[in-house]
Amino acid sequence: MSDLFLGQTCTEAFRLVSGGAAYTLTLGFEADMVIFDNITQWTNSAAGLPRSFWFKDETDAAEAYQQQVIDSAAAQSFNFLNPTTNGFTVANTDGGVPAFRALISGVSKADPCVVTTTAAHGFQTNQIVRITDLGSDMPTARGMDQLDGNRYRIVVINSTSFSLKDPISDEAIDSTSFTTWVAGGRIDVETRVLTLNNPQVSPYSSSSPYQPNPFEYDPITYKLTAGTEIMGADGDRFFIHCYKFGQVTNLGDIG
Repeated sequence: MSDLFLGQTCTEAFRLVSGGAAYTLTLGFEADMVIFDNITQWTNSAAGLPRSFWFKDETDAAEAYQQQVIDSAAAQSFNFLNPTTNGFTVANTDGGVPAFRALISGVSKADPCVVTTTAAHGFQTNQIVRITDLGSDMPTARGMDQLDGNRYRIVVINSTSFSLKDPISDEAIDSTSFTTWVAGGRIDVETRVLTLNNPQVSPYSSSSPYQPNPFEYDPITYKLTAGTEIMGADGDRFFIHCYKFGQVTNLGDIG
């Protein structure tokens, strides 16, 4: 149910025929997991590499996990490999427009509740944001449980802080009785474009003309380069599936 509640789950799939060389795949979102299925090698003999996995934020060399056929009964018995070269490489590019996400460095117990960010946020008044990664469900409790997972309308105070309002009633959020903020937290902007003329005010004049806000898009183009150990031989057929989950909870070391 968390996926449905957060509304963040995304899937995307591709088909391609390998050229036998590294290939950079452009994704429509920031994936948490990408699987390359080499259909040609799935029914191959021993030593074929039918499936390769990439997981976001893993740090192993080449960031690739592979299944290798180890006998002639293809798809029946596998070895597992972690390539040291020519696996996966994150190749994201910056689009050069303001960011739409920020990390939290503080949350006040006040009316209205004020959120402070670790760096300049670039947000605008009346944008809708979602606050995540707070609360007692994290590996170490982070406080402000009442804010976690919720949407708010913001009022910018300065480059690193803003207050919160209810997106429907427009009432300021009173956090005086909320659990105390301890650490961490993240803000994601959910409205890229504001209503026309915001944050300008009328009346307009020759010295203060009407200027609608431009469209702004996600500042990052998400790309993943699959090296030669992934792409196999020239002519190999691939089905690629990509996933972004509604929520990934780090449970830490449970040992």
